[in-house]
Amino acid sequence: MSIDSILKSLSKYNEDNFPPVHLWNPELCTNASFSIDIKGDWYYNNSIIGRKRLKKLFSTILKREGNNYFLVTPVEKIKLDVEIAPYLIVDFTYDNLNKEIILDTGFDYSFPLNLDHKLELKLYNDEYYPVVNVRSGIEGLIARSVYYKLIDIAIEQKNNSKRNTLLLESFKTFHELGSIA
Repeated sequence: MSIDSILKSLSKYNEDNFPPVHLWNPELCTNASFSIDIKGDWYYNNSIIGRKRLKKLFSTILKREGNNYFLVTPVEKIKLDVEIAPYLIVDFTYDNLNKEIILDTGFDYSFPLNLDHKLELKLYNDEYYPVVNVRSGIEGLIARSVYYKLIDIAIEQKNNSKRNTLLLESFKTFHELGSIA
C-alpha cells in the first residue's frame, strides 16, 4: 500500500465530489500507517503530509465504521488513527438575520450547522472539545478561535436555557456550547 496506489485508484473521481466509499468494502491493508493529530496534521508512516491537495483528496475517501476511521478505495482499506476528529473546522459565515451558520473545513468543504450537522461537546483526555458531524458520521473538531466566535454569537442571541447552558441557534436548531458560569 502506497500513496501512489491510492492516487491511481482514485484517478477517475472528480476532487469536487465525494467518492461512494459507503459502497466499497475491500480487505484491510496493514502495511501502512495513517494518522491525524489534534491540530489536524496528517501523517503517513509517521512522516507529516504537507501537501494540502493530497490531504484534501484523502479527506474525500474517509469512512467511519463504529468508532474507527478508514481511508477507503475500491481495492484498499487502511485504518486511520484519529486523535479527536479527521476534519478541522477553521472558519464560518453567519447570517445574523436568519440565524444561519455555515461551517468551513480546512479542505474547502462547507456545510450548515443544523440538525444533520449537530455540534456536541466530546470528552477526550478529561477535557471537552467541540465537534460537529461533517458528513456520514465523520466528525470535525471546531478550532478554538472559531469556537470562541460561536460563543460570542450565542451570547448575542440570548437564547434561554433552563439548565444554565449556552445555546447557539442555527437553521432553527439549537446547539449546546457548554455551561454558563
